[in-house]
Amino acid sequence: MSKGAVGLTAGYWPEDVYRYLAVPGISLDDGLVARPGKRTPDRPALIGHQGPLSYKQLIADMDLIMKAVLACLEGKSGRVVVAIADPLDLMKVVFGALKARAVLFLMNHALPPEAIAAQLQQFQPDLAIVDDAFRRLVQTSLEGARTVSLSELRETKPAAAAPRGRQDLGAGALALAMDGGGLAYHSHRSLLAGAVSWSTFVPLKTEDLVLAAQPLYTWEGLYSLLPILFRGGTCLAADLQDPEKLASLVREHHPIYTMLSRPEARLLYQSTHRSAVQAFKESLQGLFVSTTGPFTALGGLRLKNLLGKPALLAFGSAEAGPIFSSHPTWFLDTAVGIPVTNVDVWPLNPANGNPLEVPWETIEYGEVGVKSPMTAADYHSPEEKEKRVKGGWLRTKIVTTMDPNGLFYIQSKVPD
Repeated sequence: MSKGAVGLTAGYWPEDVYRYLAVPGISLDDGLVARPGKRTPDRPALIGHQGPLSYKQLIADMDLIMKAVLACLEGKSGRVVVAIADPLDLMKVVFGALKARAVLFLMNHALPPEAIAAQLQQFQPDLAIVDDAFRRLVQTSLEGARTVSLSELRETKPAAAAPRGRQDLGAGALALAMDGGGLAYHSHRSLLAGAVSWSTFVPLKTEDLVLAAQPLYTWEGLYSLLPILFRGGTCLAADLQDPEKLASLVREHHPIYTMLSRPEARLLYQSTHRSAVQAFKESLQGLFVSTTGPFTALGGLRLKNLLGKPALLAFGSAEAGPIFSSHPTWFLDTAVGIPVTNVDVWPLNPANGNPLEVPWETIEYGEVGVKSPMTAADYHSPEEKEKRVKGGWLRTKIVTTMDPNGLFYIQSKVPD
């Protein structure tokens, strides 16, 4: 079978890395918190500015928040918007609310008020869990939804028991805002698939520690957290906007990888981030940089010279998670990489998004279509899904070429 066929797009595949893996039929909170917590309860799951949080502590906090969320929703499966700045507190709420079988939306509180109002209008939450600093911002955009701070949530009289009945692991559970507007709904199954795929592709091990330097409402931040927890490792949560604190945490704990978007990676060139750059030099084995457009060899070389470590390109999206990535053992500075574990790609007609009848090796260029278990389970509206999915393939809106080794190169974006 040719390298252009589905499942064998890459002419090269990393040694000892599985091309496909089955996704466990369990919930995200079970796979990423409860099960690792049973194996190594005292191992740090998360580390923040205030110190470490063990798996055992995270399980306890998750269960308390789960019962409090159920009490606020009167035992029903409601829709919850979350606006919390502290990453460890945010992660506790996310896993607790998911265990309560709520549908979550992680809000980008840095957006203009009119953009926040538009997203909340789409999501229609029943409950908002917020920092005190964001309470007024959220309340002005909501009508008829209860708003509680994290401190009030902890003081809420908890529900008596966890949800009963069989859980639909394929239903929408976490909404992420897509580029250009609209919400993509991920399920427990699609998020767990992402954790399986990325932790296998990199690969990550139980003894590893990964840095999450971007917010969880971005796919880069989400996939800095989920895969390492699936392996029972540790996630260091820090903010690139506070380079001094970030540098201190990195020097103390020595993460091996992190992922930044291309605009965030540009901050490393600024004099204000010299301490963070030096800490990255001392600790990281590689920096994953997500890009949505062409990347020159000069750009990759500049980052590599700055850090003394590889700048590993990646491409993904809120609705698909990671799609292409350079691998730590094999990459070229201008290539966006190869399809990650469990991801199939097929050329689409950029004019209409319909799948072409020929594989990558027979064409000059094409829009990338994606099939994988980590694509979104649903969208805000049927019209949105019809626009984004053609013939069973998710449109990425990027046009690429593929070289004889199976490496992909982004050429342009398809206009909306």
